[in-house]
Amino acid sequence: MRRLPLVLVPLLAACAGSDGAVAAGPDEALCAPRLPERPTVRRPTFADGEYVVDLERWGISADGTNAEATTDGINAAIRWAAEQGMPHVRLPAGTYLIGKRLYDHYTGGIELVSGLALHLDGATLRIVPNETWAYCGIAIDGVHDVGVYGGTIEGDRDEHTYAGDMTHEDGHCICVGHESERVEIAGVTLRNPTGDGVAIVAEGDAGSSCKDVTIRDSEISRGRRQGISVVGGTNVWIENNEIHHVEGTAPQFGIDLEGMHFENRDIVVVNNRFHHNRGGDFVNADGRNVWFEGNVLDQTGLEGPQTDGPFVHWDETDQVVRGNTFVVTTGSSNGRWGVIGYAFDGHVRKNPAANWFEHNRFVGGGLHMMHNQGYQVRGNEFDGAMILGYRIACLRLEDNDVTNEGETYKFKEVRGRARGNVKNGEPIDLAMSDDEPFTNSPPHMW
Repeated sequence: MRRLPLVLVPLLAACAGSDGAVAAGPDEALCAPRLPERPTVRRPTFADGEYVVDLERWGISADGTNAEATTDGINAAIRWAAEQGMPHVRLPAGTYLIGKRLYDHYTGGIELVSGLALHLDGATLRIVPNETWAYCGIAIDGVHDVGVYGGTIEGDRDEHTYAGDMTHEDGHCICVGHESERVEIAGVTLRNPTGDGVAIVAEGDAGSSCKDVTIRDSEISRGRRQGISVVGGTNVWIENNEIHHVEGTAPQFGIDLEGMHFENRDIVVVNNRFHHNRGGDFVNADGRNVWFEGNVLDQTGLEGPQTDGPFVHWDETDQVVRGNTFVVTTGSSNGRWGVIGYAFDGHVRKNPAANWFEHNRFVGGGLHMMHNQGYQVRGNEFDGAMILGYRIACLRLEDNDVTNEGETYKFKEVRGRARGNVKNGEPIDLAMSDDEPFTNSPPHMW
């Protein structure tokens, strides 16, 4: 087995920079961009044939005992079923204590093979309490056409021994690594890991990725580090999940796209519900062509502000953000923003793709844009919130409706065009131009 190291570099919870070169003149690719192609995903395919695991034959306990024997037994049953041409493996209802210490720092769990679907309806896999800083409840490691369906996978965060100098943030319910392809996780409850609910890590050469990964119809909760981490993923589809109560060790996001030297590209996040996540709900550190649609990000009931905010994106990313609802009640360390753009001081954007924010609803927290150059902002509704832009090379601001007793549309050194926008029920004229920077905000805003 090739163990998944799965070590992430936490995002810095720093405010966006305030210095840097004034935005340059308009660029055709930014000012009149074409909407990028919406990504697709290939689902795994499986042959016919089902095996219901014979617990007695394989020495498996379904009463939450005998972790090592149960782990070995389930893995042996999976390998045998695949060899016999029975790719659908069904584990009977019960509680299965899993985990076998393979290295000083790693506890191994269930290992899936190519072409196999594991069905857990009525079954709970529970990680044995341990003291290693890394584990995988289920490892999907360098394989293709693999699925995990139904059931519960539960980590040991409340019983874990946090010994030594390590942060113990690499214990995950499901690990997808070593450039695995065509993976589906559906209808699964993932909770209480010391790290992430799902960690996707390419683990190949620089620029590599896991490909065609689907996570859908699942509940992911109480991860110490993240709900889902994508560290090298292309054609990733995350749909109709509830991701909540992520808290413990940074970054503490519902979903974190942070490829580092791997590639994050062509990712769809659609119709998910985020709540009670301490760091934030979604952060895109380096993803390209990311589509974020129909999601609800809700701070209601969260005690104290989030560290970074509901939706965070960095200055080399590009995304299409459509039809989402951002409910801001506590704000973050950055203020009351539903969406905030982070940027390094003085950084000049190299990514020629624009960012699209269309038909979203912002309640109590606004849209913060800076240094990211190309923005298409259309048809958004702001209730008790504002739009803010700083040093943007090309902005298209159209048909937005802002209702707020305080600040509404505030800009500094922004080139672009505005039309059809409404402030507190009345049309507002913002005399922007592609040729000269536009500023309408007082010094205290910056």
